[in-house]
Amino acid sequence: MYERLLAVACNNESADHSAGLPANFYTDSGHFELEKRQIFYKSWICIGHECMAREPGNYFIGRVVDQEVFVIRNAEGQLNAFFNACRHRGHPLVSKDGACSRRITCPYHAWSYNYDGHLINAPYSERVSTFESKAISLNRVRVDTLAGAVFVNLDSDAPALADVFPGVEDEILSFKPNVVEQELIFDNPFPHHCNWKASVENYSECYHCGPVHGYLTGTIIDPESYKLSAQGLVQKHIVASRQDDSVQRLWHLWPNTGMGLYPIPNVGLVWCIRHMYPVTCSESIYHYRWFADVGGPANAIREYAKHHAETTGVEDAAVSGGVQRGMESLGFERAQLLLTPEHGVSSEHVIKYFHDLVRTAVSTDAIQAD
Repeated sequence: MYERLLAVACNNESADHSAGLPANFYTDSGHFELEKRQIFYKSWICIGHECMAREPGNYFIGRVVDQEVFVIRNAEGQLNAFFNACRHRGHPLVSKDGACSRRITCPYHAWSYNYDGHLINAPYSERVSTFESKAISLNRVRVDTLAGAVFVNLDSDAPALADVFPGVEDEILSFKPNVVEQELIFDNPFPHHCNWKASVENYSECYHCGPVHGYLTGTIIDPESYKLSAQGLVQKHIVASRQDDSVQRLWHLWPNTGMGLYPIPNVGLVWCIRHMYPVTCSESIYHYRWFADVGGPANAIREYAKHHAETTGVEDAAVSGGVQRGMESLGFERAQLLLTPEHGVSSEHVIKYFHDLVRTAVSTDAIQAD
């Protein structure tokens, strides 16, 4: 899949407008199933941060649409990821983030596994002469990290994370070298009553910032300084602060992960990861995770994050939900995107880029190839 995506010719310079994806890409449950299998089951999906499983035995749960997985740190300090299903009768092994002292134990029949997923004990199995516990392990999910963010991939044949997003980690670390050592201080899953793509598209432009985000544009950022670009499977956004000479930098990693360094007065650059998680065809979760330096000004960052959620976050949720309602109108066929040549605040060329990737991922050729 990645080879086809990277081969997409995205010529955003050739026109001042472009037809976007058709409305049924947002409203048809059958198409949602197609995207689930062709995009999310085959892509690197960010589900958390290394600090969420800091010590051996610490674990956290994530979802790739309808597939639940958990990530656990083993005794050697490595991260493992597994489908959250016991090999016995399929019951979920863990139900919330936490820690286990020595083993992962299924709450149904008490089958237990070590941190590397190998079966340790199945009660009464010694009474079955043919039972081979050493042959039973949890089904693994590929896991990797980028700038401290934890990604999983359900596709065993997908290329390595670093090959999919080359240079991104080094770029992030050049601006904030300690993002790996951060601690999670504000975790805010926010419902968006829309298709996941509407959330990504809202993230992918600042054309709406003036009409929608009065506090943000009047106090925090200078929208006229906004610059957007896209290359490979990565978007980049740069915008100047109104409060000083600092700069806000955002990255969006295909298909649904946003990362940002936000300058906060009297604090410095703050790391935030956003996830646009699909739930159903018309529902998604816009998950904000804000981080702080260990021992740093967590309260100040937490207050900033809460205010952001109550202003910009609420506003984004409202307009994204409005887009979904409009997509269901018989009077709407597809978006007409505005592609301004300076690629600034008014341009939607990055959305066109994103749409080209979606089209490629769900094309007939892609489906037949897989």
